[in-house]
Amino acid sequence: MNNRRFSWLAVVLAFVFFAAACGGETTDDSGDDADDGDTAVQGDDSGDEAPETTTGDDGDDAPATTAGDDAAAEAGDDMPTDDEVAAPNIYEDPRGGIFAEFQQGFDRGDHPFMQHDAFCLPHEPAADRVDTDRGITADSIKVGHIRSRLEDLTEIGFAVPVGEPKEMYEVFIDYINEQCGGIRGRMLDLGYAEADVLGADVDGSRNAACLAMTEDFGAVIVMNSTGFGGTANLCLTEEQQTAFISNSGQPEEFLERAGGLLITMNPSSEETLRFMVSDLLSSGELEGLTLGVAAGNTPGEAEAVEDGLVVPLREAGFEVVFDVIDCGGGTICFGGTPESVTNMVNAGVDGFFNVLNVVSAPGYIAEMVNQGYEPGDVRFFASEYGAQANELVAGQIANNVEAGILYSGARIIDFKTTGEFRDPNFQPNALAGLCNELYGEHSPSGASHDWRTLGDSAFGMTETVCHIVRLMARTLYDAGDNPNLADVHGALVNLGPVDVNGMTPASIRPDKTQASDAIQTLDFVFPCDQPLPFIRRSGDPVCITGRNDFRPAPR
Repeated sequence: MNNRRFSWLAVVLAFVFFAAACGGETTDDSGDDADDGDTAVQGDDSGDEAPETTTGDDGDDAPATTAGDDAAAEAGDDMPTDDEVAAPNIYEDPRGGIFAEFQQGFDRGDHPFMQHDAFCLPHEPAADRVDTDRGITADSIKVGHIRSRLEDLTEIGFAVPVGEPKEMYEVFIDYINEQCGGIRGRMLDLGYAEADVLGADVDGSRNAACLAMTEDFGAVIVMNSTGFGGTANLCLTEEQQTAFISNSGQPEEFLERAGGLLITMNPSSEETLRFMVSDLLSSGELEGLTLGVAAGNTPGEAEAVEDGLVVPLREAGFEVVFDVIDCGGGTICFGGTPESVTNMVNAGVDGFFNVLNVVSAPGYIAEMVNQGYEPGDVRFFASEYGAQANELVAGQIANNVEAGILYSGARIIDFKTTGEFRDPNFQPNALAGLCNELYGEHSPSGASHDWRTLGDSAFGMTETVCHIVRLMARTLYDAGDNPNLADVHGALVNLGPVDVNGMTPASIRPDKTQASDAIQTLDFVFPCDQPLPFIRRSGDPVCITGRNDFRPAPR
């Protein structure tokens, strides 16, 4: 394949940050709980529907009374004293298994930003509020949103149907201020910056957005759900000492250098690869295969792939062909792809790990077809690395029909719940519908998203933004009545169990600032005849569907 042809194939779409868009596309409230959601979204002005936090007693603080005890009961002899508290506020996840086990360790108490049936609860303002630190006054707290300009991808023939993330953040922030009293009486002041996804200096644009949110605006916490990679993560956390909540997997080097200030809803870049490797090694699926890996040289990517994937495979005794292809200083990686595929052919590679991004993977797989790979010649493995657990991303491989057929059957090991709505027994989780209902009711543009619309990716983005905003608000609330930046940073890394897309097990602690704690097996199918397939711009639809075999992530 000549470079011109490959370039056209490679520039099909965007890159790794589509994890945010599709991460929640499969988890919504189907409408069965709509009545409950309406009540919860509006909030209860009394604020007393959530029980107080438990102290871990045996639950026998309020024993039943008999007829002979009526007088004593009326006198309060058998009632809880002021020192006793209500039972734990535990969400009973109807999915059971690992989901229910996770919720049993997640006491939501009466926390304004932890309820499963309300986005936030009204709460009393702190008394004697004072200015404390940069971005924190007696009456306000500055928080920031950096949005990657996904709409620019239409220039290369790819529209990204994730809705309007900017409006989503504004709706959720306004709701906290107007309906729930802000954060202990301080109103949230939302700053905004944009970053490029295409062009000669994407990293420079991201770093400019970092400075706009930190030096210019003075945000206490910055949020992103549309993908944000490269050195700008260190600009925010290491250089500017600002907390950053991201939905993109981050290299472990960045997480370590951030000193607890970089929080990702996903596993780290290396971790998502190690999860996959460990699971595949234990299942024996790699036995007898000659393995191939091709990674882009975007800063941090090749290193993460080598550490998290190539080294563990070689240590397990496998022969691995590992190539690094050139991204030209950006995110479109195709330099040296024909030569890399030739290396795979010559080595007899029959097991290939797809770690490329949404722009680069379609061209690489198409080149495999071009050089003679046929269906059945090679088994494909993937994870969330490169966002390949998302239909919006992986589906672009099938823009070349022969490439889609070759890739069909790819095994994906990941924490995502992609495609779960195709299960005839699907029961949506509590928070996805609540978040989308709130956004639909308060959206100035009138936007409203529904998972039934072919797994609406904008529905998933709304859920993602909702969880990120709640995590931010929960952190600021936990920091206390008059917090300084050190209090905020301390609260952020001590959140414990957290809500993420799909309400899958996840947690944050000082030595673990990447949230996800579970994985499942998913399958890529093309063409797909299952219900609600992912419809591409043209041609046959694709599906990624999980097996619902969730198990603890192998650490």
